[in-house]
Amino acid sequence: MKLTSSISVLALTAALLTACSSGPGTTPAASQAGQVPGVSGTAADQNRLATIAPSLPVQPNLQRLPDLRGPKIQERPLGTQAITAQPNLIALKVLVITAGTSDPDLDAAKAMLGQAGVPYDVLDAATTPLTEDSLMVAADGSGRYQGVVLTNNALVFQNASGGYESALDASEWATLWQYEQTYKVRQLSLYTFPGSYPEDYGLRYIDGTASASADVKAASGQTVTAEFRPGAVVPVRNAYNYPASVLDTSQWAASGVASVTPVLTDSASRVFAATSTTTSGRERLALTMAHNQYFLHSQLLGYSLVNWVTKGVYLGEYRRYNQLDIDDWFLFGDHYNAATKTLDPDAFRMSASDALGVRDQQTAIQNTFGVARAFRFAVAYNGGGANTSAPASCDPNVVSADPLSSMTRCLSGAFDWISHTRDHLYMDFISAADATTQIAGNQTIGGTMGLVRDAHSLITGDMSGLGYYNPAGDGVKTNYGLTASNQKFLNSAANAGVQYLASNHSVDGQWDAACPTCGIPHPLKPSILLVPRWPTNIFYYATTPSEITTSYNAVYAPGGTMAYWDHALSYAEILDKESDLAVSHMLSGAAFPHYMHTDNLYQYAPGHSIAADWENAVLTKYSAYSTLPLNTLPWDSLGQYVGRRTSFMKSNVRAVMNVAAKTVTITSPSGGAVYASGVRGGNSVTYGTQSIGYWNFSPNQSLTVALK
Repeated sequence: MKLTSSISVLALTAALLTACSSGPGTTPAASQAGQVPGVSGTAADQNRLATIAPSLPVQPNLQRLPDLRGPKIQERPLGTQAITAQPNLIALKVLVITAGTSDPDLDAAKAMLGQAGVPYDVLDAATTPLTEDSLMVAADGSGRYQGVVLTNNALVFQNASGGYESALDASEWATLWQYEQTYKVRQLSLYTFPGSYPEDYGLRYIDGTASASADVKAASGQTVTAEFRPGAVVPVRNAYNYPASVLDTSQWAASGVASVTPVLTDSASRVFAATSTTTSGRERLALTMAHNQYFLHSQLLGYSLVNWVTKGVYLGEYRRYNQLDIDDWFLFGDHYNAATKTLDPDAFRMSASDALGVRDQQTAIQNTFGVARAFRFAVAYNGGGANTSAPASCDPNVVSADPLSSMTRCLSGAFDWISHTRDHLYMDFISAADATTQIAGNQTIGGTMGLVRDAHSLITGDMSGLGYYNPAGDGVKTNYGLTASNQKFLNSAANAGVQYLASNHSVDGQWDAACPTCGIPHPLKPSILLVPRWPTNIFYYATTPSEITTSYNAVYAPGGTMAYWDHALSYAEILDKESDLAVSHMLSGAAFPHYMHTDNLYQYAPGHSIAADWENAVLTKYSAYSTLPLNTLPWDSLGQYVGRRTSFMKSNVRAVMNVAAKTVTITSPSGGAVYASGVRGGNSVTYGTQSIGYWNFSPNQSLTVALK
């Protein structure tokens, strides 16, 4: 990011949160009214200041579940309708049943399934009857769904008289349960009151213990949460929950319960999740805490819950990613003066020693965190700042026309190098010839420097050229949309072989709200896929903990330009808040990078930079909960993966499992990428313990593959 004059912190805030977009995390911290804390004024004013906030949305789910009571509902055979059951044939799709579309647990269910790419239908039982036809295909008797998710165990809703009742009547419950029994389909209740109606999960509420906070861990002897780190304590916050005990075994048979296995417990051995089987053989998993798509406990549990309800076989795939881009290598950058709270333009350029320190910090991260063995910084370079005549040297004290260029040659294979244009010029109004010079010219310089680089990826200066700009250049930007992108720039990029282009996740339209793990084929140049990047609150001009703390608090502390917190945060607290955001992004399964700048790589102490401190804080927090590895891909591979994932998510792929033959038949009407988990064949990979197959289908192609 380049500014041209010393500016005050007030002007700095606007420039920071718009022109550079290196401001708060990308998830709006909206109140119930939808406003962003710390930002006042009209919607246009909020957009101008970038409606992003330094924390996840604060959306408590304090919904309380009534202890409904009623006569025991008997399971019964499926009716003698025109549908003859064929329980060996089951579609790979999940049915989510809710009692109203405003249920926050519904959002959690949809996020959990969507992040894994699992096809699902939502049935609002408050308005739509559940019938045998809802569950079975008349033509062949196959099952429509491989798993059932209830947003709460009784599907409670408030009726017109103000009372509470179940959205399913006794006949509908019986139909659902008999389908589950006949087709051996599992049922997941996301939010459960531990009682006996409409069916008994073998749990009982411990009177007087419900609250909005708990600390839970994986219970011994269960396998549902196998990816949790042993001993990990997961905080449940702002979510109403009902601690439970297991029903005495002497009462199981009368309650229709054959087994109960706790999955999550607290330090007092109270139960917050348990699997159970009925005497008829149905398998259930009940959780006794509320959810939404932003809660840490909901996100951490998503992978395990999807695997359980689908028995590990589903269309789609889920992996986690740890991508960190560093922009502006070779350039001078602005530097924050903590004493005057102003920016000094072009006052910082990283040294050869800083560059060598980045490699060593990267190695230390790889060696420290078992989940991050593949981690590498992605370095976005601007070749206009390089000296291509400088000799290669791994000595930070080398006598050279440009020690940083010499050290860069030494580190040519240490990082993932990606073009950031030659001189960091804005692409919004640039001519075709100048765009070619900036793009192709930078690729040439990268080759001359010997960088092991991505040939088909590009990050423009400030992610410019995409319809988000200030007509005057620097300063507050307006979002004109992707159709206002510079066509000349896009053509030049495509002509230079660019297939993957970074976009800004904090700008509406530069990420796909309908498919949060997808990229966006550019509407004016579909051969170029936009890969969104997440900003951070590690401001681009800060080199030391003191600078980031002072500047961060100038924005978010009481009296700041976008006051948010109730006190000025310490450096450790800032890293804690920032790592909350980053871990949430990782748990979403989206493969998008976070990004910082070379100022953040300054080695302020041996082995320490702000960027490495951030990465360590993120991995420390993530590793405290999970053993699932974090993928880090070179940008070209990243873009290819995001493109495949996007193709799959948009293609309406279908699949049917033949339980007897132990096969899955996959059909893609439109063709393109196909992912399936728990099967053999294709270009398969293993993630955790899950086998993931990948294929590229022709339109209307079908393929039968074996189960793992």
